[in-house]
Amino acid sequence: MPIVRTYACEACNHWIEVTLSADQWEEGEPDCPMCAARTVQEFKPFAITGGISTRAADIAESIITTDYHAADFQRETRQEGTPAVRYRDEKPATPASTWNGASAALEQAIAVGRQSRKKYGSGLDVLQANLASGAEPDLIANSKRNKMIKLW
Repeated sequence: MPIVRTYACEACNHWIEVTLSADQWEEGEPDCPMCAARTVQEFKPFAITGGISTRAADIAESIITTDYHAADFQRETRQEGTPAVRYRDEKPATPASTWNGASAALEQAIAVGRQSRKKYGSGLDVLQANLASGAEPDLIANSKRNKMIKLW
């Protein structure tokens, strides 16, 4: 397993990071690429929070939530994207009245689903019947069979 070590040159204050494989762990310090002087290994604590961009995003999020009173902040992973922010004095984007009009449609969908389960059985029953009749291919059995063929 490779490791990364940090070396500093005492003559010119140049820092380098070297990735070492397991057989190189016991080797001595490398020479400075800038002035050819001997370097000294520097011990840095490992980073828990991630890279520079993650730390910058954490700082920006803390500023938004404390200084600008944001209630919800969702980061945008794309560099050119804009994060979604909802402030404490704003109402949520989905009004509660939307569900009132949909309750009749939801009740109808539940009733239709109940009727089709009574008529045809659950989805698992339909799948098992189709597998038994050969209407649907058994993908798991085919995969196991192909794997056994490849092993021989």
